[in-house]
Amino acid sequence: MKSLQSYIDETPPRPLSLMQWRIWILAATGKFFEGMVIFLTGVAIPLIEQDFNLASALKGSVAAATLLGILVGASLFGNLADRLGRKLVFVSEMAIFTVFVSLTAIAGNVPSLIFFLFCVGVALGADYPTAHLIISESIPSSFRGRMVLGAFAFQSIGSLGGVLIGLLVLRINPEVGAWHWMYASLVIPGIIVFLLRTGIPESAHWLISHNRQEDAQRSAKALLQRPVELADLVERIGQQRKQKYKLLFSPRYLRATILAAVPWFLQDLATYGIGIFTPTILATLFTKTQPNFIFKDMVAAEGSGAIDLFLLIGFLASISLVDQVGRIPLQIRPLA
Repeated sequence: MKSLQSYIDETPPRPLSLMQWRIWILAATGKFFEGMVIFLTGVAIPLIEQDFNLASALKGSVAAATLLGILVGASLFGNLADRLGRKLVFVSEMAIFTVFVSLTAIAGNVPSLIFFLFCVGVALGADYPTAHLIISESIPSSFRGRMVLGAFAFQSIGSLGGVLIGLLVLRINPEVGAWHWMYASLVIPGIIVFLLRTGIPESAHWLISHNRQEDAQRSAKALLQRPVELADLVERIGQQRKQKYKLLFSPRYLRATILAAVPWFLQDLATYGIGIFTPTILATLFTKTQPNFIFKDMVAAEGSGAIDLFLLIGFLASISLVDQVGRIPLQIRPLA
């Protein structure tokens, strides 16, 4: 009998099973929806501003609601996957996302809109660590870097999709209230992804760490879709879990924590800033003399989509280089 990881990393390497591909795609959808919501909000904000006659402060609150929710979701709810199981959290996140994006689509006043967008962000934020765990625990280590980056690249695809959806809705329904339909367009995809996520097996790694050997064996067999006989090993991570956050800021790991967190912060600052505020900036700069408000929003959205293409190009370049150049050099060179 072998350990679970040796089955996943089997040499010579086997092609990924259909279940492994399915899990990877479903993990990527979380990043896709994140990019779509952020950039869709960028297109929708000028319409929401007109619809509710927003003051500047409230306009900023609408723009920041989803981002604040992502921060809260990633910070407070990410560790639930260690306690409750990967699958339960993975499925619940999508259920919460679908419910609150539906409510966002029918929001009738500014306070409810801000609250619903915040809850959408919480669901997307909780998906950050869970999706990464789901991929890491089901994909062979030899090309895990490419698969993780590939999933995160769906953020840029979703960003472009959000702009395109916004433009399509405005072309079909060139009215101020079109923003309702922009968010409504995410409901059916959310339901589909939720239902598909219910059909994946629980992480065998998580089951082993909770002393559920028989369940882990069944889960590993469903994942790899071939006979599996796991060694009677227990991956005891429970005692480490309490020390995890403290260790990140200990002298041993503090430098690595800073060097991982600061580039991520800068990347998010640029990405979310582009997503939410670029349409407004472009509309102000290049359509000052255009009296048609809807046309101004469409032109600005097109410009935002063009800028987002560079984000996608960067992701595609990183995917091809991450396992050749290495994780650290690939982080250093773009910051040089």
